[in-house]
Amino acid sequence: MSIRFRIGLCLILGCFAVQPVRAASVISADDPAAEQFFDQAKAKAGFWKLMQHFESQVDQTYCGIASAVTVLNSLDVAAPASPAIYPYRRFDEDNIFTDAVLAIKAPKTVHLGGLTLDELGQVISTFGVKVEVHHADSPLDLEGFRTIATAALADPDARVIVNFERKALGENGEGHHSPLGAYDATSDRFLLLDVARYRLPPIWVSAGDLWAAMNTEDTDANAKRGFLVIHR
Repeated sequence: MSIRFRIGLCLILGCFAVQPVRAASVISADDPAAEQFFDQAKAKAGFWKLMQHFESQVDQTYCGIASAVTVLNSLDVAAPASPAIYPYRRFDEDNIFTDAVLAIKAPKTVHLGGLTLDELGQVISTFGVKVEVHHADSPLDLEGFRTIATAALADPDARVIVNFERKALGENGEGHHSPLGAYDATSDRFLLLDVARYRLPPIWVSAGDLWAAMNTEDTDANAKRGFLVIHR
């Protein structure tokens, strides 16, 4: 495992104790078996910017908000005022709720039920970036997801956020949002940077398993889960 990747991994994990991931097909990023994945991954153009701005969700239903904050900061999008760090600016999980975002969903409502894939796409798009919303539904399939996601991960001006069912990956919980950090074609695995870093580490998950976890029904949205591609 490269020194730079170890540093990035440390930035994600911080000093938090993490629970082991139980799904046999999922490999924790700090597992010796995963050491070569990052080094041989070609699609990881935004990884170090994501590491610089990686956000842990402050509320158990704020996974979408933390993912949005991480991605927007990593793309150097102009942020609202942040009094605590004036005169500097960065997105945080409070100031992201601008008037335009409040018109979509208020913090209290997010606290009660989180965000659907479409709502998260709408929130991010209010900040002048291009957002593509892809539901894991026909005609999109695993091959299409892999093609779109890997192209975005190889583009320094693009980011990917996935919306998946935790149970499908052998984890506790339900629907969840988190950014992707890399793709290794040799192992056909994506690096999933979980914003619930207080309990779960980053993982390398096979493209097929991640697709299956996205290809699940979000009953709040009456639609399949899926992923977002965000372009600066």
